[in-house]
Amino acid sequence: MGQSDVATSDVWRAGVLLREVHQRKHQAIDAALKPCGTSMSQYVVLLAIAEQPDASSHEVAVRTAQTDQSVGAMLRRLVDGGLVERTEGPGRIYRHRLSAPGRALVERCEGPVGRVLAEEFSALSATEMAQLRELLERL
Repeated sequence: MGQSDVATSDVWRAGVLLREVHQRKHQAIDAALKPCGTSMSQYVVLLAIAEQPDASSHEVAVRTAQTDQSVGAMLRRLVDGGLVERTEGPGRIYRHRLSAPGRALVERCEGPVGRVLAEEFSALSATEMAQLRELLERL
């Protein structure tokens, strides 16, 4: 059985490489955030709320490319842990904001995350990084 045209295409290979870079970055950020007492998954949710205060769980899910169910469970843990405040919105919607400890945690995570990202993308110049971002934003 031979390889399919898809498996040998540049499009397929680019997708595989994107996934590999993402996984490597995720693992490195998880390791860097462990001393802060959080994970990349939690950090991404906290950052989404920091960037969009009063976001619903669905809005957080969309911003973080996760399912409503997984974000809902994460938000419950973050609320229970005192990092996120939840208020009732219209209908059955809840709005979410970072608490003071949540804001402090996001600030503590900035350094470790920034260092990992600088290392993970160190092979690219600033111009290449801007080009990569522009290309990915088109997809």
